[in-house]
Amino acid sequence: MTSLAAAPATLEPVRFGEFLLERAVITEQQWLAALAAHWSDRKSTIGATLVEQGVLARARVEAEAALFHDELDVVEIVDRLPRIQRDTERM
Repeated sequence: MTSLAAAPATLEPVRFGEFLLERAVITEQQWLAALAAHWSDRKSTIGATLVEQGVLARARVEAEAALFHDELDVVEIVDRLPRIQRDTERM
């Protein structure tokens, strides 16, 4: 009898710009222009870049960000061993 091991769970990166594009909040051209600016100056987020370029109002970015974060699956990691026991077992 052969048992099939479950495939390990993987987390897919979800990008805010792609989320906006899929929801038709921005066009592909706006998305690509924002990405180009974002990649050249990584100090700002894609949302801030879209606001700076005048594509979206800050309030719209914040509203979309709230939706974006609400749709993310939350992965909860529960540590079953008390810290002191876990540290002892590693030795």
